[in-house]
Amino acid sequence: MDALPYRVERERLLVDVRLTPRGGRDAVEGAERLADGRAVLKARVRAVPEDGKANAALENLIAAELGIGRSQVAVVQGKTARLKTVALEGDTTRLSAGLARLLAAALLVFLAWPAAPAAAQFMSRGDICADPSQFLRTRATVERAGLPTPDRARLVRTLRAAQSLARDGCPNRDGWLVRRSVGMLNAVNREVRLPPVDLPLFLRE
Repeated sequence: MDALPYRVERERLLVDVRLTPRGGRDAVEGAERLADGRAVLKARVRAVPEDGKANAALENLIAAELGIGRSQVAVVQGKTARLKTVALEGDTTRLSAGLARLLAAALLVFLAWPAAPAAAQFMSRGDICADPSQFLRTRATVERAGLPTPDRARLVRTLRAAQSLARDGCPNRDGWLVRRSVGMLNAVNREVRLPPVDLPLFLRE
């Protein structure tokens, strides 16, 4: 029984996917276990399963989510079935870590997050140094927003960059890095109608 929906084989990463075409949006929705015990990545795309369109949409989706080139992703098994195997070319350690982060973020999408009322856009919420999960909350909202894949990928890239700045800036109380991180996070929050985060307390004292 496979514990994870991906494995390393012949210096590439193979990902088992259960794809829903005509799914209304392009999204990775986490993982599930099949009746035979295999773990699969759950994904949906808006494309129809005709002339390879759904497969191409899946390849584009995974490439965008992992921040890798489209040429590094290919459906290698199950091209006409819902259960597919997708091969990822590149650094398998980095790709595995990226998939693990993607699965962790996708799980948050299904938490019972209350929808923020319009007035909440003008209220502030916790700071990124005291509560790093602010990034995950925003990521979950981005995933739920039903955005086109290029827009979602752009926002995810911005969040990753902001989180990286926070990891460097918060422990050292580097005001420039932290302000930059907050600005980037709040730019994404505005696009998905979330309230802004505050500057950390040490920058407000």
